Amino acid sequence: MALATVWLEDSNGRRWPMAATCSLGRSSSNDVVIDDGKVSRRHALVHKQDNAQYWVIDLGSGNGTYLNGRRVIQPTQLTNGDNLQVGDHVLGFRQIVQRPISEPSLSRISAQTIISIKDIACWLLVADIKGSSGMAARLSSTDMAMLVGRWMGTCKEIVDNHGGAINKFLGDGFLAYWLAESTQTEQLVSAIKALKTLQGEAAGPRFRLAIHSGTVAFGGGGSLGEDSLTGVDVVVAFRMEKIASDLGCDLMASEEARQRLAGPLTFRDLGSHPVTGLTGPARRFYEVT
Repeated sequence: MALATVWLEDSNGRRWPMAATCSLGRSSSNDVVIDDGKVSRRHALVHKQDNAQYWVIDLGSGNGTYLNGRRVIQPTQLTNGDNLQVGDHVLGFRQIVQRPISEPSLSRISAQTIISIKDIACWLLVADIKGSSGMAARLSSTDMAMLVGRWMGTCKEIVDNHGGAINKFLGDGFLAYWLAESTQTEQLVSAIKALKTLQGEAAGPRFRLAIHSGTVAFGGGGSLGEDSLTGVDVVVAFRMEKIASDLGCDLMASEEARQRLAGPLTFRDLGSHPVTGLTGPARRFYEVT
């Protein structure tokens, strides 16, 4: 198994090692603080997902984040040698893969990796902007970048402030999760209500939410948000977003989620529907009202 050393560096050779998420901006609370009037307080993120991938996400900054000279409109994967421009500052992204030297060391690394992966009960939430292709056709690249970036930043704040973590950013959405514990379930409910309120705001993009509860293979990282999530229930959560689109539902829950959230939330039965790519009987879904 290959290991990677990842960092950002400026023109003076100063380096910032990459962790699960690295924030860039003018505020002192950021991991990379950039003292520049053209830089927003919370300007951008570099986010690790799927163990070895790093993506840049602009947070709706006024002056934008540029990747190799082009404005970042939606979350975009980085590769070694890319340059990020924030204000007047250029940061190089470096990702150096280190190969194990010998077979014994490879065996040790493989054993550690296997031990680190375990099945854990989680709440899964998929969010997706509706009609993003049409929006891109109607809006200028600047307006599109600011609209999507501000939405991403607001959603991330809601998830973070309610005990969850965004595990994966997509081109026009994200996958977030909470551990299936009583305290985290309460925080999830609060997050759902906050996101539902955000859905009703006229200034932002229209978006759908799909909520599922299940067991995922959880591992590969060292902290909440960093680990890779895999398994059938992750597939179900993503497939639910397409089913919700077909049904015209903006906030949909699986049967598993409804059973655990029937007290604090109310639901409307949407009937049973097959999940593409999965065998077995059709699954029942509900609109969160």
